[in-house]
Amino acid sequence: MKGRVDHRQRRLAFARLFSSAVLSQALLSAASFAIGLMLIRRTSDLQYGHYILAASAIALLVSLQNAFCGPVLAARLGRLDLAGRARLVGALLRERQAVVVGAGLAVIAAALAWRATGAQDGRGTALLLAGVAASLAILHRECLRLVLFAHRRPQDVLRTDLLYVVLMLAGVFAATRTGEAAVFAVAALGLAALASSALLSRALRRHEPWAQTAAPGLLRAVAPLAGWSTAGAAMHWTFSQGYVYLVAATLDVTAVAAIAATRLLLMPVNLLSTGIGSLMLPLATGWLDRHGAALLRRRLALFAAGMAAATAVYFAVLWLEREWVFAVLLRKQFAQRDSLLLLWGVLFLVMVVRDQFAYLIAAQQRFRALTLLTMASAGVSLVTSYAGMRQFGAPGALGGMLVGELISLGGILLLSRQPRRHGLAWAA
Repeated sequence: MKGRVDHRQRRLAFARLFSSAVLSQALLSAASFAIGLMLIRRTSDLQYGHYILAASAIALLVSLQNAFCGPVLAARLGRLDLAGRARLVGALLRERQAVVVGAGLAVIAAALAWRATGAQDGRGTALLLAGVAASLAILHRECLRLVLFAHRRPQDVLRTDLLYVVLMLAGVFAATRTGEAAVFAVAALGLAALASSALLSRALRRHEPWAQTAAPGLLRAVAPLAGWSTAGAAMHWTFSQGYVYLVAATLDVTAVAAIAATRLLLMPVNLLSTGIGSLMLPLATGWLDRHGAALLRRRLALFAAGMAAATAVYFAVLWLEREWVFAVLLRKQFAQRDSLLLLWGVLFLVMVVRDQFAYLIAAQQRFRALTLLTMASAGVSLVTSYAGMRQFGAPGALGGMLVGELISLGGILLLSRQPRRHGLAWAA
């Protein structure tokens, strides 16, 4: 009887944990959609395209940081005592801050020097500086969210996300009333992240304060293995979001706006899938340790099936109502819009399935294999996208992405069937 009660309590605790994470990401997804919608409806395609270029660069930096820091927290935090956790979090926050701020100052100096030579106009420099400032604030916020998720505190994250969303929406709305909506919208993201970070920091200190002094060298110690996961994230970004720069160079910035606007309609599905990764990786690591790869694979397959079903239902409704969506919701029409929308639907279906099975490979810390697979996928994707754009225009870019995603999914499914050959390199 006691075992049955404990099992029920664990299931309820997991349900609360997961639902809080899903609610948090649903909130961020809705905010991202609202921001895109405001910019599409209230600004020019050029301003929206510039915003997408800046936001995509910020997304890359967040992806790199999460890929480097996330596995460290997932593998180590649950195995340490209170003092050990405080030292780990303290070292991570301090060393990460030094690296990120140093890199940010170097980029600012380079941007100002570039402007002084006349090679960059004032608008481009302003957007770059706003992007750097916003990146520093957003990276700090995302690191604190990672730590709280690793502590199994999604409720605290949800509360701070509420403030973040309100400030973002207000700031972007104000930005659309200016002549430089892209610059001020990016700056608004940074200001919202600063306020949210203050609440996240307070919540973390209240739950489990981190050590103010700890032995340096954590990032160097985990770099050999974490570097593979970070490189994999960079490679994946090149064809999941970096395509916008290839589109801008091959076609133009207005083509970026058309692709981004149709992508926006599928963003709730994608952000839900990628957003719960902050929670899924620690969960997958725990399930792997306690139950083994076979059970973890079955659970991830159930998650993948659920995400695929939700994606299919969502896209079916969107496709049937697309005339109303473009005419009333977006208030804009784009060339080849139906082809773009259909390709995005297939892409997101493949991506949500791929994301779930990738947690098994990440939990096993087989980052080298993931990186090599992603590198091959990205290379094929970029070449195919470029050739497709020359032949078919904007839809060709998405066709190349689909080829890369299918290669990535196939490779991950093959890897998930292979046994792990090595133990956790940083579990001690």
